[in-house]
Amino acid sequence: MYGSLFWIEWLDRLDRVLTSTRHDVASLTRAVSPRSVEAIERSKRQLSALTNDLRLLDTDVLAAGADNLQRALETTIAQLGRIGELLPGAAPAVRDRVLVAIDSALRDSCYEAAMLLAPTRRRDLAAAPGARA
Repeated sequence: MYGSLFWIEWLDRLDRVLTSTRHDVASLTRAVSPRSVEAIERSKRQLSALTNDLRLLDTDVLAAGADNLQRALETTIAQLGRIGELLPGAAPAVRDRVLVAIDSALRDSCYEAAMLLAPTRRRDLAAAPGARA
C-alpha cells in the first residue's frame, strides 16, 4: 500500500488524463478520425492503469471518497469502451448519444477526484502519516 504522497501524485496523473480525454472527446464531436479514436483508446488504457493503481493506494487516507472515485472511473472506462460505435459510418444520433454518455462519465470522474481534494480532505491528506510538509 502506498500512502498520502502517492495519493497526491496519483491524483495529479488522473487530472491530466481526464483533462486530455475530455479534450479528445470534444474533438470527436467535430469529426471522427482514426487518430482521434486512437487517442480515446490510449486514454482508456491510461485510466485502466490508474484504476488498477488506485487499489494499491492506502484507502485509509481518503477512505470515503475512494470508493466513489473507483466506481466513477470504472463507469468512465466502460463508456470509453463504446468508442467502437463511433465509426465514421455511425448515425449522428448514435454518435452524439455515445459522446454525451462519455462526457458525463468523465465529468463524474472529475467531480469525484475534486471531492477528494476538498479543503477538509486536503487537511486530512496532509496530516496523514508519511505526508511531507
